[in-house]
Amino acid sequence: MDKKTQALTETYAKSLVDVAVEKNATAAVYDDVKSILSVLDDNKVQNFLASTAVSLSEKARLVRLFQESGSDYMNNFLEIILHNERQSLLKPIMEEVLKELSIKTQTFDIEVTAAVALSDSQKERLAALAEKKFDLTKREFIEHIDEELIGGFVLKANNKVIDTSIRSQLQELKMNLK
Repeated sequence: MDKKTQALTETYAKSLVDVAVEKNATAAVYDDVKSILSVLDDNKVQNFLASTAVSLSEKARLVRLFQESGSDYMNNFLEIILHNERQSLLKPIMEEVLKELSIKTQTFDIEVTAAVALSDSQKERLAALAEKKFDLTKREFIEHIDEELIGGFVLKANNKVIDTSIRSQLQELKMNLK
């Protein structure tokens, strides 16, 4: 994506996030964006919106389908997208909205990778640890299993990492022995 397009997507995303924060509707907007992105993840839909062979009225009809289940703020935002003929940028704008919402609300997904499945109490403790160490609020807790870690865990949120895995400790030991 070129700089002009990136700036454009950031501007649209920021405007929606600012309204959501101002109107205390961040949860509703987040849910709307996740729903829209789940549909836009299909390459056929994205290609349809980006195609110059498809008429603007056909693209508008597709985008209006999102309005049937969206909040008033999302519906108004989608009307602006249609009015300015930015349908082809809908996916990158929605992705940017998720990033902006996380930053504005300090609410992030917490990802944990462990060698074995974690108990509910372990998940709660790790979520609390991430919230405290990374100064954020948990949106979703996502667990991954990677037996190659041998033991320990890797905790990620807001581009920050705590890695207590045995695999990383062995790699560090190997580097120190060289």
